[in-house]
Amino acid sequence: MALMVWLGRVVRVRRGVDRARVYWSRPRGDVGGLVYVALGDSAAQGVGASRPWNGYVGQLAETLRQGSGKPVLVINLSVSGAKVADVTERQLPRLADLDPDLVPGLVPDLVTVAIGGNDVIGYDRARFEADVARLVAGLPEGTFVADVPYFMHGHWETDSAEAAGIIRDAAREAGLVVVPLNDELRGEGWSAMLTQTAADAFHPNDHGHAVWARAFWRTISASGPPPVDQSPVHGAG
Repeated sequence: MALMVWLGRVVRVRRGVDRARVYWSRPRGDVGGLVYVALGDSAAQGVGASRPWNGYVGQLAETLRQGSGKPVLVINLSVSGAKVADVTERQLPRLADLDPDLVPGLVPDLVTVAIGGNDVIGYDRARFEADVARLVAGLPEGTFVADVPYFMHGHWETDSAEAAGIIRDAAREAGLVVVPLNDELRGEGWSAMLTQTAADAFHPNDHGHAVWARAFWRTISASGPPPVDQSPVHGAG
């Protein structure tokens, strides 16, 4: 019986990929204030959370709204399964070509990217370094770049730590802002496997996504006051 319950939960997590894709297929939040653009993979999509908005992107948007006192519109360009190269090749062009009828004269007030977890699964250092170099060269100034999430299992722990260091070094050299996600998750300890992951033991649950959002917000708030509105936003919902 317990096995069937667990399998049912795993199936729900996997179905959550499609649910999140549909949910984020249009901007979410409120117009007339700040514009937050998220890049990344299934974590940015909110997979593993009870609903897509409860992922770290939605939680971060809520914190940004409260911290700034302004409405926040979220444009989530992330794609489940994405690797570093996918952000460069598919998501950055979308960031550069956002629909002018949706947000005229858009200048994002906040851009975040968390990527690399899928690269660690079949990790190749040379390829990863080259892909990261291309990514950071294309990111807008002021982007908040998370390093690779912490992996607790076998050689993936070492690989994720190395990959995180590669992203940190490249992002800093490019003048971007680094979010120490690997250290944040490592500090949660082994109990996080039981309390902060979804049934698939890979994606964060609501609690885990809250830890991701906290890591981003600590870095954002340490970088200065909450962003201020840079351009009016009209016609979205």
